[in-house]
Amino acid sequence: MTDLFPSLLRNASSRDRDIWARWVLGSHSDQFLPEMLQAVENLEREQPIAYGFPQLHPGPMASDLLVVTSERGRHSFVFDCPLPVRVVLLDVTGIGFLDGANPWGWEQISIQCEGMGDVLDFVWRYLMPDPTDSYLGVLCDDVMIRASDIHLLLSMARLHNLTALQPSVAHNHELSLEYGFLRQKPCQTMHRVPMVEVMAPFIRRDLFELALPFNRGTRSAYGLDRFALPLCAFHLGAWRFAAIDLTPMSHIRRGRTIDRRYSNGLYSKEEELLVRYRLMLAMDSQIDHNRYRQLEAAVESLLQGQTASPECP
Repeated sequence: MTDLFPSLLRNASSRDRDIWARWVLGSHSDQFLPEMLQAVENLEREQPIAYGFPQLHPGPMASDLLVVTSERGRHSFVFDCPLPVRVVLLDVTGIGFLDGANPWGWEQISIQCEGMGDVLDFVWRYLMPDPTDSYLGVLCDDVMIRASDIHLLLSMARLHNLTALQPSVAHNHELSLEYGFLRQKPCQTMHRVPMVEVMAPFIRRDLFELALPFNRGTRSAYGLDRFALPLCAFHLGAWRFAAIDLTPMSHIRRGRTIDRRYSNGLYSKEEELLVRYRLMLAMDSQIDHNRYRQLEAAVESLLQGQTASPECP
């Protein structure tokens, strides 16, 4: 185990450790996803997330962060009302913004990113808000959602003490077929889910800070949503994830990363396997060390000189 990655579940029961080891590495998605769904259904019976606590001024806070990714300023975020959070417009081409790309005067940054793994790592290193109860949201450039939706979404996050949430998925979205549990449900404000997808996640800072080291060196962020975020939330005793049915999102472009080989030489699913190995080591569980070393070697140059803590820009 390296000091680059935190330890997880070392003091948990052997039963819990065995269950998470099976979900993280010892099972196929046909097994672990239904089992995780059943687990959150059991949690829901014990602690329904539909019940919350009144708050002083529930809603977005100035310490919250929203990162809108774009290609030179092109994105799908509909700014229909003021949003009292820090908004960063991120150009992932590294080329710079087109003229007229930022009429709202948001903070803007241009840096080359191959995928959401790069984006989330940059957010973790350079943009982290201070209060631990702040929320960080990151929107893919092709996710269509309104600012008013985000206002409501962040309000529900605080009223219901959620550690991670996302807009529910519209029925005409291809993701609604892959992850049916994220699909928008009628006549509900929200529903509990085992994971949130990285296209439009909103994550509380304490969970984000614990999970992001396992993403380091990956380009795609594969494995972060399915494995790292749920396991880290369970470690914190706060596996309270929801899809917000009042704020469905639309994805205006087809998925395009599953068969892509990144500059580190790895495919998305290989990066996912690296994240899963790291999580297993964090739990002091058994892995194929030869394969793990091969995967770490592919991203080693990206980790040289890095510490386990976020850096100043």
